Amino acid sequence: MILQLISSNSPLTLIINVAFYVFIFISIFYGQKLQYFIYSRQLETALIKFKDMRDETKDLAKTKIIELRKRLESKGESESSKITNKDLDAFLDEFLQFVMIEPVALDPSGIIPKLDHLLDVRETRWEGVVRTLLPGIDSGNCSNMQNLLEAAVAVDNVYRVVRHFFVQGKKSGSLMIVMQIAMQLKLIQQMAEAYVKASKAFYYGQPIGDGLGPLVAATFSRLANPDGVPSREMCKDTISQDVDYNGRRVIIVRAKGPGGTVGKPGEAIKMLVDEAKIDRILMVDAAMKMEGEKSGTVIEGVGAAIGGVGTEKYKIEASTTAYNIPVDAFLCRENLVDAITTMKKSISTSVKTVVEKVKNAIDTRTTEGDTVLLAGIGNTIGVGV
Repeated sequence: MILQLISSNSPLTLIINVAFYVFIFISIFYGQKLQYFIYSRQLETALIKFKDMRDETKDLAKTKIIELRKRLESKGESESSKITNKDLDAFLDEFLQFVMIEPVALDPSGIIPKLDHLLDVRETRWEGVVRTLLPGIDSGNCSNMQNLLEAAVAVDNVYRVVRHFFVQGKKSGSLMIVMQIAMQLKLIQQMAEAYVKASKAFYYGQPIGDGLGPLVAATFSRLANPDGVPSREMCKDTISQDVDYNGRRVIIVRAKGPGGTVGKPGEAIKMLVDEAKIDRILMVDAAMKMEGEKSGTVIEGVGAAIGGVGTEKYKIEASTTAYNIPVDAFLCRENLVDAITTMKKSISTSVKTVVEKVKNAIDTRTTEGDTVLLAGIGNTIGVGV
């Protein structure tokens, strides 16, 4: 019936034909303008969300600073800060744009020490800022506050990048400029939401997914000696512990905790390799999972299992190569959200699996009298010794 009406010389046929030609005309002459309008509207809507996220993380940081100030004042441990509560908004707006300029890489020789130096300077600056805001703060809360500020900086960067493309596209009227960012909005939004959730974990001092390595190290230490194991500070925020396991000496390396820090495991491992004969190194860390893979899946491999810009990894690879030490890796699959937000049950339950794999590796790949180094890599927020 419908086909007969369309095929006949009816008014409906005329209307459909006119509508078709109008659509073709609009597509040819105004198609790009329509696309530009759609994409720019998407960016404008997303920009409002990102601004809300930025304000949320900034407010969390501000609230935490005020809360810690009150706590320190009640204990009589606080000094008056030059930056008052009224000045916090302006101070945070400025500080959230803090940047670290990476060294020149045209000549790669010597770039690792340059990066290492810059990271040390950056950490010192951030710690100095937190102690300026909160005079008398302890090291654990100082580290947590730095992590909270870093999450706020990350969300602020996302907001400013999206705003840059939106304003630039609006000024130029360029479809390509708005399209290239609009087509990635979903991924960018997921990343921003992950940092917002991370800021809440840092606010409350809760263990995060990236803390799997230190948690495995702590669990192994307690299993080997339930009465507790004394620790030795190797370098800034990094400790080592000695335990005996089935006739082997196991040296455990991890960030100190329970403050939020990753320490300098590469530097600590380099020091230990230089001072003692290490027969094997076992490293535990979180690893980025691919879509479709189950979060919390444990896999094994070889090589230095550690992220970051590469300075700590370089130290581990250089020292283990010099002494011909085999390095085994135990990895727990996680995505970005899992790694930087409160630890999920699927990840916490994998700790037991990793510990069993570590014990099996020590039993089967080493002999009695060997010295094994177990490195738990990751952020120790909420994970004590």
